[in-house]
Amino acid sequence: MNYRKFVAATVVVASSLLASPAVYAATSVNSPVLAMFGKSKTIKLTFLNDTSSPMEVKAGEEIIKLEAGKPTVVNLTPGTRVVSTTATEKREAGSLIAEVTSQLNGATIHIK
Repeated sequence: MNYRKFVAATVVVASSLLASPAVYAATSVNSPVLAMFGKSKTIKLTFLNDTSSPMEVKAGEEIIKLEAGKPTVVNLTPGTRVVSTTATEKREAGSLIAEVTSQLNGATIHIK
């Protein structure tokens, strides 16, 4: 009788020791719900055309027209590359103006 109690107790202890890491691992899975359903963060930038003529820049796939001397406010996602499509006195067409990061939020970029 003692032998049966000992075997039963050993089985219960062994199964509880083996089951607790498995249960812990199964419940600690974090699913990125916000990554699927959340809004992507946008960065607010102001471009100011400091040249004497209007120009265009390309932000990702979007073409943005900048009037001379006037600010233009845009909202872009981080990682977007802003490239000049119009040549100016100091900048050639196709040159990189900025790559959008979270540190640029609220910044004004002067283009000469």
